[in-house]
Amino acid sequence: MRGAGLLLLLAFLALAQEVFRPEVELLRKEKRVVASVSGEEESLFYAEYGDLHRGPLVLLEEGRVQVGERAFFRDAGSLLEEGLRVGEEVEAAYNPDLEREGLPYLMRLRRVLGEGEGRYLRLVLFDPKGVEVRIGEDLRAEGPVGVVERGGVEELYLTGGEARYLEAEGRLDLRPGPGQVLVRQGAVQVEGKALRYRNDTGEALLEGPLALSREGEKPLKGQAGSLLYLLDEDRLWLLGGVEFRQGGRTTKAERALLREKEGYAYLYGGVESRDEKGFLKGERVLYTLRTGEAIVLGGVAGEFRE
Repeated sequence: MRGAGLLLLLAFLALAQEVFRPEVELLRKEKRVVASVSGEEESLFYAEYGDLHRGPLVLLEEGRVQVGERAFFRDAGSLLEEGLRVGEEVEAAYNPDLEREGLPYLMRLRRVLGEGEGRYLRLVLFDPKGVEVRIGEDLRAEGPVGVVERGGVEELYLTGGEARYLEAEGRLDLRPGPGQVLVRQGAVQVEGKALRYRNDTGEALLEGPLALSREGEKPLKGQAGSLLYLLDEDRLWLLGGVEFRQGGRTTKAERALLREKEGYAYLYGGVESRDEKGFLKGERVLYTLRTGEAIVLGGVAGEFRE
């Protein structure tokens, strides 16, 4: 069956007393994005092939989708782009060999992007200990469920949830869910709902709300609406409702560029930093990640008490 593809149920697979760690790689220019599982008990690496079909979105219901003249059944494992509306031009990736009530299984539905290809490949990784993702040299991410897509576009999706192979039914049971996704760069750790990396743009977006932490001399806690990492530029942005709390000081901004290697963050947009001695404001602020010291670089204002 061509739709079933390749299945590796990974339980104590060993080679020269080392656990085999299956991985999948996306290459952008000369930079690598790699997702892998531990290869230990209960981890899973599953490859599923499908076909692509394009057309107007005619019907979008809980268990059924219709694109042009073709209808499909969907379940919790069918990945749908957010905000899709009837009438839009979409691309459906489906498994023609897995049917329910005469309808093929919808694997993914998204707006039309690029030229597209005739075949689609979905690689599902599951690991209770966390699927490990390396984006470039410095960014690391971890979550229970990883999905890598090829065909039409190349994307990586990391989220909470679980996946298992139902041997009696001969199919994959994929149940992604929000949460349990960690992103790390240096000493900074950010927890969010789901991470999506697009290989055509080199952008990785971690959906929030986010919880931020950094260990060190003065531990830092914080929050933000989302995280955007630009692989080509090696830039990590925090976006929307950025807040740092450190050593009695609270600093807020619209967005922040983290330069973990340099030990700084550059804060932009209505920046306000307060502690027991007063406050300062600015449109551009240099923030020291180790101590929480804030230096206004543009549009300074403030008030301090002795």
